[in-house]
Amino acid sequence: MSELDVSGEVLSAFTRVNEPDIWWPRHLSTDSEDRVFVADWGNLRILLLSLKLQQERVLVETNTQVKLWRPERLYYNELTSQLYVVHSSSNEWFLFSDVISIFSLR
Repeated sequence: MSELDVSGEVLSAFTRVNEPDIWWPRHLSTDSEDRVFVADWGNLRILLLSLKLQQERVLVETNTQVKLWRPERLYYNELTSQLYVVHSSSNEWFLFSDVISIFSLR
Protein backbone atom coordinates (compact mmCIF):
# COMPACT_ATOMS: atom_id res chain seq x y z
CA MET A 1 0.00 0.00 0.00
CA SER A 2 1.29 3.41 -0.92
CA GLU A 3 0.25 7.05 -0.89
CA LEU A 4 0.77 8.75 -4.26
CA ASP A 5 0.59 12.35 -5.39
CA VAL A 6 -1.35 13.40 -8.51
CA SER A 7 1.64 12.68 -10.76
CA GLY A 8 2.04 9.14 -9.40
CA GLU A 9 5.08 9.80 -7.21
CA VAL A 10 5.18 7.68 -4.05
CA LEU A 11 4.83 9.90 -0.97
CA SER A 12 4.83 7.10 1.59
CA ALA A 13 4.50 3.33 1.65
CA PHE A 14 3.37 0.74 4.17
CA THR A 15 6.15 -0.28 6.53
CA ARG A 16 5.71 -3.50 8.47
CA VAL A 17 7.14 -3.96 11.95
CA ASN A 18 7.71 -7.61 12.92
CA GLU A 19 4.41 -8.59 11.29
CA PRO A 20 3.47 -10.43 8.11
CA ASP A 21 2.86 -8.34 5.02
CA ILE A 22 -0.67 -7.22 4.37
CA TRP A 23 -2.34 -9.91 2.30
CA TRP A 24 -5.23 -8.68 0.19
CA PRO A 25 -6.34 -5.43 1.89
CA ARG A 26 -10.09 -5.33 1.22
CA HIS A 27 -11.13 -2.01 2.73
CA LEU A 28 -9.74 1.13 4.34
CA SER A 29 -11.14 3.72 6.72
CA THR A 30 -9.56 6.79 8.30
CA ASP A 31 -9.98 8.87 11.44
CA SER A 32 -9.62 12.62 12.04
CA GLU A 33 -5.87 12.20 12.60
CA ASP A 34 -5.59 10.62 9.12
CA ARG A 35 -4.61 7.26 10.58
CA VAL A 36 -5.68 4.36 8.38
CA PHE A 37 -7.66 1.29 9.45
CA VAL A 38 -6.97 -1.64 7.11
CA ALA A 39 -9.08 -4.79 6.70
CA ASP A 40 -6.28 -7.31 6.08
CA TRP A 41 -8.48 -10.01 4.54
CA GLY A 42 -5.82 -12.65 4.02
CA ASN A 43 -4.31 -12.41 7.50
CA LEU A 44 -7.70 -12.21 9.28
CA ARG A 45 -6.94 -8.97 11.10
CA ILE A 46 -7.49 -5.21 11.28
CA LEU A 47 -4.43 -2.97 11.31
CA LEU A 48 -3.99 0.64 12.35
CA LEU A 49 -1.44 2.58 10.29
CA SER A 50 -0.09 6.07 10.95
CA LEU A 51 -0.48 9.03 8.61
CA LYS A 52 2.82 7.95 7.00
CA LEU A 53 1.52 4.36 6.58
CA GLN A 54 3.69 2.92 9.34
CA GLN A 55 2.07 0.19 11.38
CA GLU A 56 0.98 1.40 14.80
CA ARG A 57 -0.64 -1.83 15.96
CA VAL A 58 -2.85 -4.79 15.20
CA LEU A 59 -6.30 -3.77 16.45
CA VAL A 60 -8.18 -7.04 15.99
CA GLU A 61 -7.10 -10.48 14.83
CA THR A 62 -8.58 -13.94 14.77
CA ASN A 63 -7.77 -15.81 17.96
CA THR A 64 -9.47 -18.14 20.42
CA GLN A 65 -11.98 -15.47 21.50
CA VAL A 66 -12.47 -13.49 18.29
CA LYS A 67 -13.44 -15.19 15.02
CA LEU A 68 -12.74 -12.51 12.42
CA TRP A 69 -12.97 -14.47 9.16
CA ARG A 70 -12.19 -12.48 6.02
CA PRO A 71 -12.86 -8.86 7.09
CA GLU A 72 -14.51 -7.06 4.17
CA ARG A 73 -15.64 -3.57 5.23
CA LEU A 74 -14.80 -1.09 7.99
CA TYR A 75 -16.46 1.93 9.53
CA TYR A 76 -14.94 3.89 12.42
CA ASN A 77 -17.25 6.02 14.56
CA GLU A 78 -15.04 8.59 16.26
CA LEU A 79 -17.78 9.85 18.58
CA THR A 80 -18.10 6.44 20.22
CA SER A 81 -14.57 5.13 19.45
CA GLN A 82 -16.13 2.03 17.91
CA LEU A 83 -14.93 0.14 14.87
CA TYR A 84 -17.60 -1.72 12.88
CA VAL A 85 -16.27 -4.67 10.89
CA VAL A 86 -18.23 -6.66 8.30
CA HIS A 87 -16.84 -10.19 8.04
CA SER A 88 -17.75 -13.83 7.61
CA SER A 89 -18.92 -16.07 10.45
CA SER A 90 -17.00 -19.05 9.06
CA ASN A 91 -13.66 -19.88 7.53
CA GLU A 92 -15.45 -21.58 4.63
CA TRP A 93 -14.19 -19.82 1.47
CA PHE A 94 -17.49 -19.95 -0.39
CA LEU A 95 -19.52 -18.07 2.27
CA PHE A 96 -20.19 -14.36 2.02
CA SER A 97 -19.70 -11.81 4.79
CA ASP A 98 -22.66 -12.18 7.11
CA VAL A 99 -21.61 -10.65 10.44
CA ILE A 100 -21.10 -7.13 11.74
CA SER A 101 -18.87 -7.00 14.83
CA ILE A 102 -18.37 -3.85 16.87
CA PHE A 103 -15.06 -3.29 18.65
CA SER A 104 -14.57 -0.58 21.25
CA LEU A 105 -11.19 1.10 20.78
CA ARG A 106 -11.07 3.13 23.98
